[in-house]
Parts: sequence; structure tokens; C-alpha cells
Amino acid sequence: MVSEENGSITPIVEGLDEGSWDVYQVGFVNCTVTGMYPGSGGGWRSDPLLSIPAGGVSVTTSQPVVFWLSVTIPSTATVGKLTFTNLKGVSVPISLTPWAGKLPSAWSIHHSFGEIWSFDIRNVEKLYGSDFNQGVAQNYYNLMTDSLLQPDDLYQTSPNTNFSFYNYLINSGAYLLNVGAIGQAARGCPQPYTPEWVNQTIESIAPTVERILKANTTSKPYVYGFDEQPTSCEANIRSLFGAVKSRWGDKVLTVAALNWKEMPSDLPLDIWVLQYQTYNKTKASAWQASGHQVFLYHCIQPNGADYLNTFIEHNRTQGRQLYWYGAMNNVDGWLYYATDIWNSYPGTNHTPIKRIDGTPKTDFPPANYIWAPRTDIFANGDGQFLYPGVGGTAVPSARLLLQRDAVEDQVLLSAALKKDKTSTLNLIHKVVRGATDHTDDTLLLEDTRIAISKIVF
Repeated sequence: MVSEENGSITPIVEGLDEGSWDVYQVGFVNCTVTGMYPGSGGGWRSDPLLSIPAGGVSVTTSQPVVFWLSVTIPSTATVGKLTFTNLKGVSVPISLTPWAGKLPSAWSIHHSFGEIWSFDIRNVEKLYGSDFNQGVAQNYYNLMTDSLLQPDDLYQTSPNTNFSFYNYLINSGAYLLNVGAIGQAARGCPQPYTPEWVNQTIESIAPTVERILKANTTSKPYVYGFDEQPTSCEANIRSLFGAVKSRWGDKVLTVAALNWKEMPSDLPLDIWVLQYQTYNKTKASAWQASGHQVFLYHCIQPNGADYLNTFIEHNRTQGRQLYWYGAMNNVDGWLYYATDIWNSYPGTNHTPIKRIDGTPKTDFPPANYIWAPRTDIFANGDGQFLYPGVGGTAVPSARLLLQRDAVEDQVLLSAALKKDKTSTLNLIHKVVRGATDHTDDTLLLEDTRIAISKIVF
């Protein structure tokens, strides 16, 4: 944090030229008080990470400036310096302690612990209108992949018609490739699927599936469906997903978010996704033992006062603690329903985020009305981890970059659990012990992470 007499400053990183670095100014959004979770409070909250404008950022005696520094370095780099132009005699030393290990490839990370953090390019196209083009799309794709969250659209009902998108996902290290959210049905599945409809649906995805499989890639096509449906949908799941497994076997995975108390071991479902606070270790372990996978997820729920979530008002440690919770329970991945839904208050429209009068305060309202036209169900930052920037730029949130930290945390935790499960769990429990039992302390989390690293390196 730097404050000085009125003027402007520009941050410059020195001594880390062997790696890459990004410096942002921490921006603020004006949150709307919501009744969805206790302690919302509303008001100005930090979240968007703003690019440094030409000429530097404005500094006044009444408004400190907060910078966010992200560094990617080789294991040999140890020191650097953050200096500020137009601010005499001010520099911030950077001391780095590289570990002996090396971060695995993106594919290895996603194969070991699957991420489905849904991204829908149609939302970007809708916001930019005629200014949308492939370059804009690529800006968003790149920000997601740089954050180790693949821009895979969970709810697309049919395969992407542009196969180059699948090539992009494969080349950027994606493990799971959605070829269609084909399990669509009215709540409770009142109508059984007909054999004709099932066959038609299978044939509609077959060309894309076969093309992916012929690419000889280690990525896995998957189909999704039956989102949070009750047990009355079991027959339709068996009919549709059973046909997928009959056609392609283990080459195509079936995925569904089902918060069922009991899961039949013979259900043709590869990845059972359940809301994290409903996790039951005995039942989940039995499902995994029968050759299946368990993913956890969060969304606008759980929204109780003590539950971990990634709302803007929540402590910044909580996105990472969710992955620590997943690691201590030996789950296979995590799902989040949306990263770029920008549903403004009914009757209004979002525009690209802009500074207000050159300050770090911005004009983008983060309240997300996902059930519009209803105005009573909304949360700040729910379903949105990116902000639309001027000129088609993709603006990261602090929560997005911290989620990359969560992905990297999981790599470390998984390695430590394999080496010394008891000691690692004892350390994890300093930070998170259950869905509502956790200690939200950034320094404690970082100190614990360092202690866990000593088990691995």
C-alpha cells in the first residue's frame, strides 16, 4: 500500500526479468445489501483488478493505493524489487522462497483434480454486441486458462460447432471437454424419455465425440445433465446415460449434480457432483470404491452465515478453503456453475467496467440477479469471477486469481497427503475442519501452506 501527496505513480517490477509478472491496481465495486446471506453489508468492496493506466494511477492524501502483484518465476529466482515512478525513494523489496518442486502441467493438474468452472462465451457476446469478435473471445479464454480454470461451458446443450474451440481446450491442458448438457427435463422428470429421443440425442453428439476421440488426445469428452434433479429422474438417467455408456464405454464420461441421500452403485454415472455441505464420507467413499468419481460444488448456496462461499463480501480465504475441504475429504474435483454471468437489475443493462473519475472505484454493479425478473434472489459476485473490460478486455477479479491459488494449493495438498496423511490432515484442520467449521485467517493459511510444503519438499 502506497500513499503520497497528490500526483500519480506507476509500479515497475525489477529483478524478476527471468519470469513474468503482472501488477494491477485493486479496484472497488459497490455491493448491494442482500438478504441471501447474513452480514452482506453492501458498500464498496475490493474485487476487480484494474490495469495501470498510461501515466500511472492517481494518488491523494485521502486515498491510499493498493496494488496486486502476480509473479510467475523459475525455481532459481529469489529476490526482486517493486519500485514506483514519480514517487522518490519508495521501493518495496520482494523476497521469494522457491520450493524444490515444479508445478505440473495444466493437463496433469486437471487430470488429478478435475475442474468444471463453467464459462459461457455467449454472455460475453451479448454484452459487447457488435463489438464482439474472436479476438475478444480469445481474451476471455486466455484469462480463464491462465487462471487454471478451463473455459468449458457446462450448460451448452449441444456440441460446440467450432471444433477449433475443442482444440484450444486440449492444447491448453483441459482434461474434461463438454459435448452437451443433454440431460434436459422438466423438474422431477414427469415424462420418460422415448427410445427414439434417446437415439436422436446420441446421434446429435456422435460426430463431435468421434472427432475428439480420433484426435488421440488424453482429454475426456463428457455429457452433463439432470442438474439438481430428484430421485424421480433415475429412470431417465439410466435411459440416456446408459445409452452413452453403451455406445462409448469409458471413453465418454457422464456427469450430474445430484444431491441424493443414496446413490445406486450401478447408475450409469461416472462423476457424481454434490453440494459440498451434503458430503457424506461413508457414502462418497463407497461410490468411489465402485469405480466412480465424486466432485463437490457450491453456487449461491449454501448461503448460511457459517458456510464457505465465494461471495464478494466473504473472507478472501474461503475460495481456497473450499479446495482444502475437498482435499481433506479425498474428492476428485470441483464444479462451479458460472464465471461470467452478468445479470443486472431487471430493466438495466451492464456496460464494460470503468473507473469513476480516475479513482479505483468502478461503475460496475456486482449484484447478480440470476433469477431475474425476480429481484429477491441475488448475491454480489455470485456466478461472476471476471468483469467485462473496455475494448473487449477481460478484467480479472481478486477471487479469480485466488482460485488459481486454490488449484495450486490442491496440487500441494494432494502430494502431502500421499507422503504423510496424518500430519497433513492435522495441518489442514488448522484452516478448515468442516463445512461450517473453519478459521478464516490469511496469515494462518499461508503459514500452514508453508508447513505442508515441508512435508513434500
